[in-house]
Amino acid sequence: MATTNWQRQDVTQHYLEQVRGGIPFGAEQAKVMLQVVNHFTTNPKRIMDLGCGNGFLAELLLKTYPDASALLLDHSEPMIQEAHKHMSEYSDRCEIIHGDFSQSIKKYAEQNSVDCIVSGFAIHHLTHEKKKELYLDIYNLLSEGGVFVNIEHVASATSEIERLHDELFIDYLASHNDKNRDEVAKEHYNRPDKEDNILERVDIQVEWLRHIGFKHADCYFKWMELAVFGGVK
Repeated sequence: MATTNWQRQDVTQHYLEQVRGGIPFGAEQAKVMLQVVNHFTTNPKRIMDLGCGNGFLAELLLKTYPDASALLLDHSEPMIQEAHKHMSEYSDRCEIIHGDFSQSIKKYAEQNSVDCIVSGFAIHHLTHEKKKELYLDIYNLLSEGGVFVNIEHVASATSEIERLHDELFIDYLASHNDKNRDEVAKEHYNRPDKEDNILERVDIQVEWLRHIGFKHADCYFKWMELAVFGGVK
């Protein structure tokens, strides 16, 4: 199993308590995810959440679709513990697995059997080759008409735009947590999980999806380095 800083309890706690809720336009990203899923699948029965964290995206989908069940996967033991707590209300409708999607996910579901696969801020930890392999696995697991939506941290087109993104992101976090901006900036630039990020531009990743065979592959929402993109089988 891949070793990243997300195996650390302190990194996980800091993210869930001070970052996740302060992500710019986080509510809008989740809303766009639901709108895209609903447009293409209307009533998904089988859902998969890759890099589930505490189960936030799976929870939204299970709340929206009462007939659905979900498989939640994360390689971080602390995150899996949080998911068990957070998803206790849905324990009869979800399976939570401590697993690693840097390896093939084909063992977790039959081919053509999953109606909806989502991921939130997780796939960018994979190398680009592994990302492509995962997107192909996702395509194979999806049922005909099934939808994939990735809420993701992507690369800026230039280093200057990346600098702007960082500055604006720090502004958001400082405001959200009511903390000193210099302190937030120091935490942001020195965060231990930064080295786990392997970012790629969203337009390049959408092209990968199209090449695999996804229909309606597009970026559905973007703010700086935060994007919602995906496609339909």
